[in-house]
Amino acid sequence: MLAGLLAYVAGNEFAPARPGAGQPPEQTAKRIGTRRGAKLMFFSVVLFPVFFAFCFLVDGPVPLFVPLTVFLAGLVMLVYSLLFGEDLIPAGGAAARGGLNAVADRPALGAQQFTPASLFAQQRANTAEIAHPPSVTENTTRLLDRDS
Repeated sequence: MLAGLLAYVAGNEFAPARPGAGQPPEQTAKRIGTRRGAKLMFFSVVLFPVFFAFCFLVDGPVPLFVPLTVFLAGLVMLVYSLLFGEDLIPAGGAAARGGLNAVADRPALGAQQFTPASLFAQQRANTAEIAHPPSVTENTTRLLDRDS
């Protein structure tokens, strides 16, 4: 801590006391959903006394369904974001640019392959000389002819 103060006084340089003190944590979809669900649950706890007092005016427990519904909606949002929320690794501007520059160094399709033209001019096999196998229907027809 004193080293940072001495560096600041001596050279007018800023040396932070804690590493990463000025950067807020990155917000992921999972964290945002969890926070929203927790806020909704807290809001329902705040609404409960208001609607509880309203129950005496109505003379029934029906108004308590509003804070109950808000609480359950917050609970569902919280559980859903915990189970299905995505923990994405955020890429900063420098990391994204570094990734694009790294791709530019490599060819997209790989090394070019050379096929000599002489391979295309070779004599090919005549497939018309190959005997065709008999079809399934010919055997079935022959068996039916024998039976009749």
